[in-house]
Amino acid sequence: MADKMRTTLGQPIIIEPKPGAGGNLAMEATAKAPADGYTLVFGTPAVAINGKLYKQLSYDPLKDLAALGLAAWGPYIVYASGTLPVNSMAELIKYAKAKPGELNYASVGVGSGTHLAAVLFTLAAGLQMTHVPYKGIQQIAPDMVAGSVHLTFNAYGPLAQFVQSGRIKMLATSASHRIASLPDLPTIAESGVPGFEATGWYGFFTTAGTPREALQRLNASIVAAVSEREMSERIEKMGLVPRPQTLDEASRFVAAEGEKWARAVV
Repeated sequence: MADKMRTTLGQPIIIEPKPGAGGNLAMEATAKAPADGYTLVFGTPAVAINGKLYKQLSYDPLKDLAALGLAAWGPYIVYASGTLPVNSMAELIKYAKAKPGELNYASVGVGSGTHLAAVLFTLAAGLQMTHVPYKGIQQIAPDMVAGSVHLTFNAYGPLAQFVQSGRIKMLATSASHRIASLPDLPTIAESGVPGFEATGWYGFFTTAGTPREALQRLNASIVAAVSEREMSERIEKMGLVPRPQTLDEASRFVAAEGEKWARAVV
């Protein structure tokens, strides 16, 4: 993305990693930067989540950052251990309701998108399950194979080998509609939880208050990069879906995400 945007903007782009604190370090640096469009942050649902999840932030992600547009979105897959006696989302819901509190689900950390997507699912389906946080999907996989962990929400790629060997099952996708790369996989919404959707996404943000002209120029650069065939194919190979947006679409999308994810942070 940076290489493509360098060309359209005619500006050098310096990538400065700022990991840690659930993305807050990078987002705070952008929120407090001069409102000139020269500082961007590559955001995830943490932009919509962290304001509710962390009570002592010195900035408001939804108010102090301006959405420039998504690069891609990635639906989660609901995975079940191969040891669990269910083969569909409907069977899982029925099984879990018969055993309240006995099933668990893993995530890649408290407050992560995979955690809160599972929370939204249990609330919408009326299920009682125990959350088991891990450091990463690499630690979750062997425990799912062994059966000590029953479910997880995650992208397709990291668990594909276990699905292909039958040791882990795919039950549904969290997207609002079936995804082209897995056309036979039903959605949660069509499997007993109408209207359900919870997806991961990746987009660009800059400092709130940046002039509209600068925002439009940055948005045009992002849209051009995402729409280019080579970039779209690279995004799709990662199991994601290219999703260029206008500025107004980006603003509405992020505002709606804030409302949705707030329901999962209790």
